[in-house]
Amino acid sequence: MMNILHELNEKQKQAVTHQDGPLLVIAGPGTGKTKVITNRIAYLIRQHGVRPEQILAITFTNKAAQEMQTRVNDEIGAPHGANVKVCTFHAFCVRALRKHATAIGMNDNFTIFDQEIQDELFAEAVRELQLDPYEYPPWMLRHIISNAKGKLGDTEFRREDGTPIQDATQIANIGDVAEAYQHKLNAHNALDFDGLLVKTVHLLELAPDVQKTYHRDIRHILVDEYHDVNGVQYRLLQLLCAPPNRNLMVVADEDQAIYSWRGSNPQYITDFTNDFEPHVIHLDEHYRCSEKILRAAEEVISKNAERHTRHTLKTHKGVGRDIFHYTFTTQVEEAQRIIQIIRQLITQRNYSYRDIAIFYRQHKLANALEEQLTKENIHYQRIQPTNAFQQENTKAIVAYLSFAQWQIPRDLELAISFPEKRIDELTWVRLKWLAERKGTTLMQLLKDIDAYPKDVGPLTRRNVKQFWVQLDELIAGIIEDERPTKIVQKLFDILERSRSPYRQEEIAEIEKHPVDANLDIARDVLYSAIDGNERIHITAAYGIDAYCAAHILRQTLKTYLEQDIHVRCLPRGETSRARQPATDDTGVHLLIGDFAADASTAARTILIGNADAKNDNVVQLQPNEALSVTALALCQRLIARFESPNMADMVVYDLETTGINPKIAQIVEIGAQRLNPIGEEVEKFYRLVKPPGGHIPRASTRIHGIDETTVRDAPSIETVLPEFCQFIRDRMLIGHNVTKFDNPILERDLRMHLKMEFRNPYYDTLITARRLFPRQRCNIKALADRFGIPYERLHTALDDIEVNREIFKALIQVDARQREITSLTELLPFVGLGILAQDTAPRTDAANALLNAAKRYIQTHGTPEHLTDILPIETAQEGTLGVLLADLKHTGAPILREDEEWQERRAQIMNAALHFEGLSEEHRLASFLDYQKLLTGSDERDEKGEKLTLMTLHSAKGTEFPVVFIIGMEEGSFPMWKENVTEAEIEEERRLFYVGMTRAQQQLYLTSTEYRSDDRQRASSMFVREIPSNYLEKWTSPRSHF
Repeated sequence: MMNILHELNEKQKQAVTHQDGPLLVIAGPGTGKTKVITNRIAYLIRQHGVRPEQILAITFTNKAAQEMQTRVNDEIGAPHGANVKVCTFHAFCVRALRKHATAIGMNDNFTIFDQEIQDELFAEAVRELQLDPYEYPPWMLRHIISNAKGKLGDTEFRREDGTPIQDATQIANIGDVAEAYQHKLNAHNALDFDGLLVKTVHLLELAPDVQKTYHRDIRHILVDEYHDVNGVQYRLLQLLCAPPNRNLMVVADEDQAIYSWRGSNPQYITDFTNDFEPHVIHLDEHYRCSEKILRAAEEVISKNAERHTRHTLKTHKGVGRDIFHYTFTTQVEEAQRIIQIIRQLITQRNYSYRDIAIFYRQHKLANALEEQLTKENIHYQRIQPTNAFQQENTKAIVAYLSFAQWQIPRDLELAISFPEKRIDELTWVRLKWLAERKGTTLMQLLKDIDAYPKDVGPLTRRNVKQFWVQLDELIAGIIEDERPTKIVQKLFDILERSRSPYRQEEIAEIEKHPVDANLDIARDVLYSAIDGNERIHITAAYGIDAYCAAHILRQTLKTYLEQDIHVRCLPRGETSRARQPATDDTGVHLLIGDFAADASTAARTILIGNADAKNDNVVQLQPNEALSVTALALCQRLIARFESPNMADMVVYDLETTGINPKIAQIVEIGAQRLNPIGEEVEKFYRLVKPPGGHIPRASTRIHGIDETTVRDAPSIETVLPEFCQFIRDRMLIGHNVTKFDNPILERDLRMHLKMEFRNPYYDTLITARRLFPRQRCNIKALADRFGIPYERLHTALDDIEVNREIFKALIQVDARQREITSLTELLPFVGLGILAQDTAPRTDAANALLNAAKRYIQTHGTPEHLTDILPIETAQEGTLGVLLADLKHTGAPILREDEEWQERRAQIMNAALHFEGLSEEHRLASFLDYQKLLTGSDERDEKGEKLTLMTLHSAKGTEFPVVFIIGMEEGSFPMWKENVTEAEIEEERRLFYVGMTRAQQQLYLTSTEYRSDDRQRASSMFVREIPSNYLEKWTSPRSHF
């Protein structure tokens, strides 16, 4: 007992030793509340015989839960400490529903939809209900409906500032969206974050036996940061507390309540007092900040009128240094000076980078500082709103695991395109269009992909089938062993095999390598033969390289194109400048190696190799590398020909408008072209449109040349839209920047004038161009110049569709060429053997690139089986073949940055899985996926690395640092500017500033700029002015205008 109470002050001891009944602990910042909670847990176990598993401690972040769990383990020992339930509200609810969901008719194998998917569902619902997406944006709907869920029994929809929505139409529309949204969640067997809480409340209300189980199993509940609870969380606590003792301890401080925008309210402290009549203890001794920082913070928070509890903390720290307030002219000057101060702190006052944190009200305020830190090569971590699993480089891995667990269509597109893009943008659009036409789902169409050979190319079909095989292998692994570490390891082993063996710099070398001028002719000969059901004969001269080339050709034609190929590998005696083998006049003959020409043959012949004399009937490919390299190039080119898109009935379109804001821009011109199978125009649509009121701004006229006179006699959009809809029908649309501009305008006008939904699938040349040419300009002019597409002028509908049609075709070619180069990887071992068998020195960079790819493939997939049957080399040369194969297997390809990034990604996910297994009792994939969905960026903060920390003030809660900077301390930035701001909102902003100030242990810096990111001059924040001058030292830039 002495150890538990050791080093506690009197008030802390009272809180720790409180035995039964409700307890309210009022704990200001730095008063040791976490120590009180952990020591109380230890006291209950040691002094009152409460079993560890009968204690539930609830925090608001996963990081806080982990820290508390660690402290409990340190206090009472890991075996017992691990049995104490320490978690967030959401984590508790996930576990409860996984265990008992069936008691209220739910499927316990539900998935959790994050914010990104929620917004997609809201957008879908708005579109289906034909509402204006600008009036009902997803973020607004998410906030309103989340607030409604968080306030059980509150049927009013409220805005972000908490005021009720009064407009009857808006209320009805939001209600319809909420209903449609919930239907979509139900259809996916999914819950959002608020749904986890609501459903758990329903569980405890509607399933008395389940509630009795929790009353029996949980004797004590302890809640940290209680001032952050919302209505549904408070109701959950009421339901969990077992009578008669109702052992609920909450730790709260209304001065730190900063989450009203997600439903929290200090009023719940009052509700707890009224409903539970708790014993109340005030912790009033402060152990974190210096005297000056603490007193300054208290002066600021004292300006809040709506405070139920006013307390003055007694600090155990010294007087400390003044708070510094710097006023700069610009944010660049601010960033440069902060870096200078940080360097002085490190060199002159012996601080380290990890001692220093920089806080800000909004993420955008830190962008200029981050840029400057990068330039100065200073290590930092910036805490983002999303966790590592939601970032681009790991999102697809999570989607793969989620799809294996739940088979949700939304995960499919990410999963199937990882780690290599199996399906390009245009094919995706065509597949979605095809699924709609066939009346099936995209997932079912992909499962039945072989049923659509006329619509989907052989390479794409094979790629899709390989994905399903890999998925089945992963699911079998999950059934065998559900531990996340084993599943993640299994997934990466599977993905390793589907990862491209090529690296970007090697692909660039292959792209630069000159292509034989006859390659396309040879491809067309083979394509024609296959199309005409002609027989293809392959004859290979003796030798490893020639035999490898023959196998590459035979395997491609058989596997991808289902051709029955006759192959003859000539024995050694017939190979020295052999005469062309006897051929009949039917089909196509492929000769590989050196042959004498025979002008008498009438058969169509392709020769990969050399001939004594020219023969006009022979298409000759003269390899400057191995025969197998040329054979691979021909096969890749042939397969690409079968992948070529049919552009029949696609429509290229463009709008010219009165402005650049799609919310208000009006159409003044529409142009469109319907294409034939090879992308040429077959039909044109063109209309001028008179906008409402006939007004066209001069700025818009300067761009597209259309003025009010031009459209004076033009029809209105109501007249033109039906004609345009008749032209495009349900065809695929092609446009430039249509995702963000043209399509939203069409959606708006179709909904407004025709009560129609915009449903056409579309391909955006801007999106594809940005993928193919990252960090380069991709506007229509830049792309036209890149591809050498002529134009007289741009920004008129007809000119733009002409140019964009050619851009579209050029992008398809670039995309197809990249896919072509990296296709048929399963044949790389034979290319590698052929290159090594030639033993030519020096090899070209392209040959070395192929050789490296072949080595990676063999090292990942192993040696091809039955090699001596495939390559019927004489016994005397089998030793040579073995040596070459050993070279491929054991001589490693160079390890490049892409390989390092892949291993880093693998280690990151594996470490996360290991970390999860160390934390959780539930070692199942579903539980691991639940865990990563509930993580936030602040949960992943590295406290040990030697780096600065950048984070928002909301994320800073629960942290402490020797030195703190709070930037953006000017009006409009902090408090954040908003129209008709209320006093309650100002008070919450002040509480947020108070939280930020009290994170600083020794030194606090505040910075303001006169010009943040616009031309409007700003005064320093009102909160700075509320700090008494005797605690503040001010410095103003000589360039300042104040």
